[in-house]
Amino acid sequence: MVATNSTVRILNSWKEIAAYLERGIRTVQRWERDLGLPVHRIGKGKRSPVFANVSELNFWLSTVEVDRPSKSPRLEPASTHGSSNLQIQSLRQLRLTMRNLSQTVAEASVRQRRQAELAKERMIQLRSRINRAR
Repeated sequence: MVATNSTVRILNSWKEIAAYLERGIRTVQRWERDLGLPVHRIGKGKRSPVFANVSELNFWLSTVEVDRPSKSPRLEPASTHGSSNLQIQSLRQLRLTMRNLSQTVAEASVRQRRQAELAKERMIQLRSRINRAR
């Protein structure tokens, strides 16, 4: 792991990313493929080197529903009052709404990052054209 002057922590391999997430390398690679784990590639192609920003991973973890083994099954109380049952349903609905909202924010963040990367590439291309024209 590398810390730069701006305190951005970067993980520089699948092994470091997997260790940080406390999962296996193949699991983390599957999460990238299937769930959009924010991993950056250096170059093009599946076998190109990867790196990940810890803050992006933390944000992704907080917004994505990953199957986690539960330690014990949840038991419903034997008797519930009607009002508490409505409160529970309301809280579950709020939780779902919050999860959907955070997923939308995460997707917008990823789109914004990609657009910024494309804009940067276009600026580099334009600068090189201008320099060649001189």
